[in-house]
Amino acid sequence: MANLPATIRLRARLWPRIRHRPRDIALAAVLLLVGVPSVALGFAFAAFLLFPPPVTLPQPQATTNAATSHIYAADGSLLASLHAQYNREPVALDQMATSLQQAAVSSEDSRFYQHSGIDLKSIFRALLADVRAKTAVQGGSTITEQYVKNAYTGNQRSLFRKFREALVAAQLERTYSKSKILESYLNSTYFGEGAYGAEAAAQTYFNKHAAQLTLSESAELVGVIPAPEAYSPFSHPQQAEERRLTVLQRMRAAGVITENQLAVARAIKPVLVASKVQVIRFPWFVDAVQRYLSQRYGDKAVFSGGLEVTTTLDPAMQTQAESVIAKTLNRPDDPYASLASVDPRTGYVTAIVGGRDYSAEKFNIAIQGRRQPGSSFKPFVLVAALERGLTAGTTLPGPSTICLPAWKPDCHVSNFDNESFGPISLETATIHSVNTFYAQLVLQVGPDKVVDAARRMGIPGPAWLPGRSGCKQTANDRCLTLLEALPSIALGSEEVTPLEMASAYATLAAGGTYRQPKVVSRVTDGTGQLLESGPSDPVQAVSPDVAFAATTLLQEVITRGTGTAATIPGRPAAGKTGTATDFRNAWFVGYTPDLATSVWMGYRDANKAMRGIHGVAQVTGGTLPAAMWSAYMTAALAGVPATPFVAPISQPPDSGFRLPVLPAPTPSPEPSVTATVTPTVTPSVTATVTPGRPTATASVPVLPWPFGPPSPVPSPSRSPRDRFGLGVP
Repeated sequence: MANLPATIRLRARLWPRIRHRPRDIALAAVLLLVGVPSVALGFAFAAFLLFPPPVTLPQPQATTNAATSHIYAADGSLLASLHAQYNREPVALDQMATSLQQAAVSSEDSRFYQHSGIDLKSIFRALLADVRAKTAVQGGSTITEQYVKNAYTGNQRSLFRKFREALVAAQLERTYSKSKILESYLNSTYFGEGAYGAEAAAQTYFNKHAAQLTLSESAELVGVIPAPEAYSPFSHPQQAEERRLTVLQRMRAAGVITENQLAVARAIKPVLVASKVQVIRFPWFVDAVQRYLSQRYGDKAVFSGGLEVTTTLDPAMQTQAESVIAKTLNRPDDPYASLASVDPRTGYVTAIVGGRDYSAEKFNIAIQGRRQPGSSFKPFVLVAALERGLTAGTTLPGPSTICLPAWKPDCHVSNFDNESFGPISLETATIHSVNTFYAQLVLQVGPDKVVDAARRMGIPGPAWLPGRSGCKQTANDRCLTLLEALPSIALGSEEVTPLEMASAYATLAAGGTYRQPKVVSRVTDGTGQLLESGPSDPVQAVSPDVAFAATTLLQEVITRGTGTAATIPGRPAAGKTGTATDFRNAWFVGYTPDLATSVWMGYRDANKAMRGIHGVAQVTGGTLPAAMWSAYMTAALAGVPATPFVAPISQPPDSGFRLPVLPAPTPSPEPSVTATVTPTVTPSVTATVTPGRPTATASVPVLPWPFGPPSPVPSPSRSPRDRFGLGVP
């Protein structure tokens, strides 16, 4: 054995082990049957990528197949056309700014001038990143492959399409120069807002030619390319800004700009122009519709999908809304006003006024302007209290000032003008908007119950509404209206939009049934396929008994309380006034069985006190907002027969719904009293009603309205005092 060759000796030692271990034999067989073909396939794939076979270039897809989308009012009249066809204007590469070309190459394909259409290094880098992240986080497509996808193969997700894309890309590199490929890519890429190609994008976003783009503007456009809807500078400015800075950094890393150029470009943020939407009439409403459609169907479908959209807008109501606000606030230095109307039976939004001159402003207060509602938020406390079993006769003290230990950070709550009441009922406290009563009530009911009632009734609003100013949307926070369960919520500390308030009050008008507000009633795509139609589904958010009880109390606010200026002659109506601290926001929100409307008034650019406006010393919700609400509702419902609020079936028709009431209180001449009060519930008391205090009404001047051109700004942030010191009905 010692004289045998080494190979024979080794085989002799191993053979007994192999012979007695069948699993080793099976493993060896698997390696031969699977491993060898896999390696061979890998080599074949690498060879394919390195030396792709020649193919015949297919015919490019037509670039004129995008269709204009049309938006119509409820009566079928045309409101706007959203189109992209004029944006498909190809230009030569030398008619595009050099900075745009450099930005595209640096950000989308840094090895564009080194590879031959397929970049193995990028593919494996992207594959490694995806494996590490355990999801698709990085793409490996070259600019050539992206152009092939745009012009030849489409973006259908399939392995066959990727192989075909690679073949065509390689053939394209054999056929055309790099400059020609880059030119074709920049002329076909979708930049969002209906803009296909660099020239269209430059005009859409900056109202200039592609050759005139600055370095900062070029970075902004290229940053949009990976996800035009998610990175839209119009819809998502914060995300667009982050992408712009990323592109600039990649340009610096590629060495195409200097450190000084980077610093200058970072500091100069591009100024956008209006989106290219051809609006014929009622732009504030069209703005809301376009936001809804883009959120649901995407910009590409909206601007080039040939959508036919019937909206819920009532042209007569919209005209009246714009006219009333324009005639009331007709001076350039007047505060702004916003209005939103909702049909309680369907949830259809029938009118939206978001500001003054849409062409100059673009900030739609009706759906974007979140402001403190003051006492107009008290109905949600009222609903929560009624759901807990409290009644209109529930009695609590109503001093001018009260100290409640649970009220943070300052225990003091005061009534408007420090008016003092004795023990009063929930009915009287609602009619006269008594803050000290409602401060005790919210502590008794629980702020969380108030938040729950508001959520069920429609606040926050639907997901298509723009997010809160300055909020960065995440998976857990969609940046909708934020309601915190704090005691101060009873007096309107949380900011809301006019549309949300109109929608929530519409829930009461509909007997407790909530319908998500909709701005469209029918949508079809370019092929005529129906995408959606009809109102949103009804949800019983509040019991009919509670809704009717709340409505009965809110009717008295108009008939003999703080909202008498909102009276609609010959028609029952319910509503609530609201004014934030220092008269900085004034609201009237109300409804009839046929229509719910909110009116907000305030300065758009800052939380500024409204004093001395058209003869009104201090603007509260019961003055100009209530007067505008009345004038609009009277005109909007002129052709609709007046109908009463109908008691729910559970109420016996012969007895009706009767509220226990107390005599109207007489304001106390005594000085303000500070006390700590433990809320208690006393039995209901029935007594004769004495009419409440009269409320002054303001005349509505009828004068031409000069449109002003102030710049759009988000809702101003509230001060810490606003959150806890509200004291105006």
